Amino acid sequence: MFSLAPRSISARSRTLSSHLFRNNTCLLGVSSPSQDRCDESSSVGVKAGRLIPCRRQMSTNSGTDGNGSILPSFGSKPITPDPTVTTDAVSVATSSTSDSAALIAEQIAAFEPTWWPSDQALVLLNWINETAGLPCYAYSIMGTTLAFRFLLFPIFAKGQRNSSRMAHCQPEMKKLMEQLDKQKGKVDQAAQLRYTQQIQALFKKYDCSFFGSFLAPLASAPLFMSFFFGLKNAPEIFPELLSTGGMLWFPDLTAPDPYVIMPVLSATTFLLMTEVGKDQMMASDPARGKTMVNVFRALAVAMVPMTMNFNSAVFVYWTTNNSFSLLQSLILKQSFVKKAFGIWDPPKPVPGQEPKNIIEEVKNLMNKKEKEVNALAAERIKAHNEIVEQQKKVKKALMEKKK
Repeated sequence: MFSLAPRSISARSRTLSSHLFRNNTCLLGVSSPSQDRCDESSSVGVKAGRLIPCRRQMSTNSGTDGNGSILPSFGSKPITPDPTVTTDAVSVATSSTSDSAALIAEQIAAFEPTWWPSDQALVLLNWINETAGLPCYAYSIMGTTLAFRFLLFPIFAKGQRNSSRMAHCQPEMKKLMEQLDKQKGKVDQAAQLRYTQQIQALFKKYDCSFFGSFLAPLASAPLFMSFFFGLKNAPEIFPELLSTGGMLWFPDLTAPDPYVIMPVLSATTFLLMTEVGKDQMMASDPARGKTMVNVFRALAVAMVPMTMNFNSAVFVYWTTNNSFSLLQSLILKQSFVKKAFGIWDPPKPVPGQEPKNIIEEVKNLMNKKEKEVNALAAERIKAHNEIVEQQKKVKKALMEKKK
């Protein structure tokens, strides 16, 4: 994975100073109270790295304030700016930025990452934030997320291709499994070998594999978990860096979204992904597809109250990742894209395999279990009766011999 080369705190402070000035442009006028400073001896001050006029008591009449300064009135002549005032304000801004940059550099230097994936995810994000020249840390999270999703796109397309072909292979495979179930304990080694060869022939016929559909989740899950746990713990490790790394309505990445916009947006994109991909899910497994779609719908609604208190850094990642997934699903449904990647249309439902709700699924499962229990009891009774009949025959034969 990535690792930051050793650098002195002073060198990193100079680099981070420029990042702080860029970060302030992301806030669009929103700043942290710790960054606001007003020089008592001047008419300007510092707010988020920018020069601002100090708030002084104004009057419509000429007079003096508490310090004896003459206050302007309507009709008075313009006052020539004092160059020393601007110089003092700039020095205050530079000092404030340097102090913050030094604190950020100290926090980064104190971070001792392990080879655990979540730590390496933070190392990568910090390296990109320091070297890419992006306006703020939120852009670093979004840019890194999009880069990984673009790299994983061919794997997702290949998984979609395999899933579409497995849906067409499913009816024939189910018939083979039913034949095997009917034989039960009478299956010998030769029959098992023949069944395996038939399954392999089906996979070859449809050009698919059982594990091909799991390739995309297995590739993306480690990245998702690494970035989630890394960003969830980042405010405790780099509080100064993330406190000014936001943008728009969420300037502080260490705090939850104040308007709950990103939690709702993240849940909405997840719900839309479910609706876009429900045809493929129901085609792959008609008996349980509708149940899975309803479960995902309920999960999307429950996500908002369950995750709304997570820090904004996590939601910057989630929202970007879910938005890309939604766009990817829409792209893979286009006919020319499906033709290019060899993705087949969902098969038509097989009679007797129409989607069922979860209640019907439970009833069918219970009926099947009851039939199996009854069949086992019938076999035991039959075996018992056969033993009794044999005992009667033996007893009758012994009686005849005695005569």
